[in-house]
Amino acid sequence: MKSEAKFSADKKELRSYIKSKRKTIDNKAEKDSLIAQNLLSLDEIKNADTVLCYLSLDDEVCTDEIVTALLNMGKKVGAPYCVDNDGNMDFYYITDFDDLRIQSFGVREPVLEKCEKITSFNNALIILPGLCFDKNGNRLGYGKGYYDRFLQIHSLISVGLCYNSLIVKKVPTDMYDKKADIIVTENDIIKTNGGKNG
Repeated sequence: MKSEAKFSADKKELRSYIKSKRKTIDNKAEKDSLIAQNLLSLDEIKNADTVLCYLSLDDEVCTDEIVTALLNMGKKVGAPYCVDNDGNMDFYYITDFDDLRIQSFGVREPVLEKCEKITSFNNALIILPGLCFDKNGNRLGYGKGYYDRFLQIHSLISVGLCYNSLIVKKVPTDMYDKKADIIVTENDIIKTNGGKNG
């Protein structure tokens, strides 16, 4: 099988390779459920007042079960809203999926007229999307920088969701990339050396 090692220095090539690999994940729904169970078992989730969570596209780790469970646990749940094309993003509280509308690129985003913008991130945790991660917490995103920029401004515990088969040896990084503190797969919970969790 083709190795990701040859792409280690090139984000663009690795991104293309992982995107195609992710479309062939087998037993996806079962793995999504296992990832959700592992995530919800975390003390960091249990202790957070607010959880910021991406809203998944078809080939991403599905977060619908996670959002539903968090709301049922009484957590405040924040969903992302892309303000512009320059990597700026806000989060808005949602109470159910009726608070969302499909926007450009097929992404579900909060309906601003219905949802309250989050201005305080005290005791909040953020769930990160990513094409792939390495065990040090480095994340390969989609190249727009929304989450890296947000985490430059707000210092939150961050949890990346990833399929086990998409944990790579090394994600190429630059100075602006922010690491995940925890990575959750269908098989593992990885506490990285990314910072807050030792």
